[in-house]
Amino acid sequence: MSDIINLLYKRIPFYSHLGFEIQEIANGIAIFEIEIRKELTQNGMIHGGVLASLVDSTCACAAFSLILPHGYITTIDLQIEFLKPVSSGRLRARAKCIKSGKNIFFCKGKVWHENGELICTGSSQLLKIE
Repeated sequence: MSDIINLLYKRIPFYSHLGFEIQEIANGIAIFEIEIRKELTQNGMIHGGVLASLVDSTCACAAFSLILPHGYITTIDLQIEFLKPVSSGRLRARAKCIKSGKNIFFCKGKVWHENGELICTGSSQLLKIE
């Protein structure tokens, strides 16, 4: 799994830029973590774009795990529900590919604060690129 994670960090430097820590990618599941830092906030709360990127990225990796090592995945639709603002701590995102077709994948993701509170959910449709 570390080879896959290293490949993703190399292909997608955005993950490192935001501070995403890939914990797991396998069998249609992906888990990421991130520490909230000041530069990721707006008015003291984590920026919604960071949460959207976190859900988008975990969903993409969940789908990507099903086609490895061939092809690539790109998002074609993303819906995010922000449930609770947070200003500090660690976040954990988990996504699952709930349906995989020949070229389209459907994923759902959730983000929890380290205190166990659900702060964000989302769904993503992704396209396989050869």
